[in-house]
Formats: sequence, structure tokens, C-alpha cells
Amino acid sequence: MTTIRSTLGGARVRPYLLLLCLGLAWGVHWPVAKIGLRDLPPFTYATLRVGGGLAVILVMLAARRGLSLPDRRDLPVVASVGLGQMAAGIAAMNLALPLVAAGRSSILVYTMPLWVGLFQLSSLRAGGAGRQVAGLLIGLVGIALLLSPQSIDWASGGQLFGSAVLLASAVIWAATTIHLRHHEWHGTPFNLMPWQLLTALVPLAILAFALEAGRTIHWEPTAVAAVLYSGPIATALAFWLTQSVSRSLSPLAVSMGFLMVPVVGLASSWIMLGEPLTALDFVGAAATLAGVVVVSISIRNPRQEAETELAYPA
Repeated sequence: MTTIRSTLGGARVRPYLLLLCLGLAWGVHWPVAKIGLRDLPPFTYATLRVGGGLAVILVMLAARRGLSLPDRRDLPVVASVGLGQMAAGIAAMNLALPLVAAGRSSILVYTMPLWVGLFQLSSLRAGGAGRQVAGLLIGLVGIALLLSPQSIDWASGGQLFGSAVLLASAVIWAATTIHLRHHEWHGTPFNLMPWQLLTALVPLAILAFALEAGRTIHWEPTAVAAVLYSGPIATALAFWLTQSVSRSLSPLAVSMGFLMVPVVGLASSWIMLGEPLTALDFVGAAATLAGVVVVSISIRNPRQEAETELAYPA
């Protein structure tokens, strides 16, 4: 009996441990990517990241004999995730990180649920809509604090541009998330992953060749380590972890767990990069994440709780 209870307890705890690993992997990736971008051009880095992740996913699927062509009915979601979320999201991240603090960047991208709530506001019942509006307002106040002249240098156009790019990435991620929720799946999301990565790899490689072919790349040990982290860990392993926790936990639990990513991003950026954390940063981050929590809770309903929700953060 003790053995059975121990086994059941371990089975219940395991998804939360995997969710913790996922939050750490993606959170630490923000300062890691910023370090890698010191020596690598943004589109070259993006190409290496996606290519490395694709190689690992192909090996994993080949070992399971699960590699197959996607069903043509899944091609729209392959395109929307591959181009809209992966290619655009990774490109936006790499373009913005040299201009914006890594910790603040992670918070701005993880405002995605706020934009999902805004897009779906008209379809909610009165009670849910009221809570969602409150969450949106709280989140927008947090964003305003993070982007205020007291937080960033408005005289530096690069910081404003980078912040705008990150918010645009969050909006694109939100649109992709809504598409995923309404898509009728014919293949498993994991089996579609290599085709989504391949779809993202093509435009990124073209942009890297066209815009960065003549640029010098400094293969410092930190750059090599960043590429090895970004591809196999932050892309391939993190996606596998997403699949595992999404099948074991409710969508709401997974969404709340994802809020660990910007928290880890802030902390790891302070530790690894020495990024300063002011009282205004804490207040802005807390208000933004509080708004995300309120919106995430308000848009849930029993039907959505029964569905498997997948996310593809940059």
C-alpha cells in the first residue's frame, strides 16, 4: 500500500516538476540569448537556434518512429505557428534584446494573455468580461510603468523600438494561441513540430544570408554555449516539456506556471548580466503579471479546461 501511494504521489508531483524545469529553461534563456547576441547577428543566431532545435526533434521522432508528413488539414496551423509565432517571435526577440534589458523583455513578451483577453472580450459573458477588463487595465498600468521615462531612456529610440517589437511579438503569439484553441487537430502537436520549425527556418535562413552574409561572427565560448542552449534546450527540450505538462495539468495550471518564466527571467538577468532592478521595475512587473493572472482566470470556462492548450513562447 505504501508503495502504491508513493507511486501515485510521484505521478502527481512529476508534471509540476517538469513545469518547474520548463519555467527555468525558458526564463534563463532570456539572459543567455542576450549574451549570445553580443557575438552573433540576430538572424544568424535565430537560424542556428531553430536548426539546432529541429535536429534534436528529428532525432527524437526518428527514435520513436513518429516522423510523418503532416495532414493537409493541419497545414494552416503549421504555417501560423511556424511563421507567425516561431519565425516572427524569435526574430523579434533577437532584434529587441540588444536594445532592451533581458528581464524587461521577458515580461513584455509574456503579456500575451492580455492580448488574448482583448481579442476575446466581446465573446465573454458580462461577469467574465468585467473581470477581464479589470485585468487588462491592471496589466496595461504595469506595461505603462515598465515603459515610463523613469524606467527607460526615451531619448534612446532603440529602447522604445525594441519594446514595441516585443509587444508586437506578444500580440502575434496571442493570435496564434487563439488559432490553436480553435484548430481541429488531425495530427499530434509533437509530430507537427518539425514541420513548424522547418517553416520557421526557411525565412530566417534567407534573411540571415541576405542581410548578414558578410558580417564577422566571433565564435567565443559564450556564443557557442548560447547556441547549444537555445536550440536543444530552449527549443527542443522545452517543447517536449510543454507537451508533457499540457497533457497532465489543466490549461489554467499550465498558464499560471508559465508566469514563472518572466520572474526567472528578471532574476537570472540580474544575476547573470547585472541588470539593475528598481522599485518601479518591481511594481510594473507585479502589476503586469497580476493583470495576466486576472485575465487568464476570467477567460476560462469548463469547455476550455477540457482542452489541451499549447504555447510556443519565444
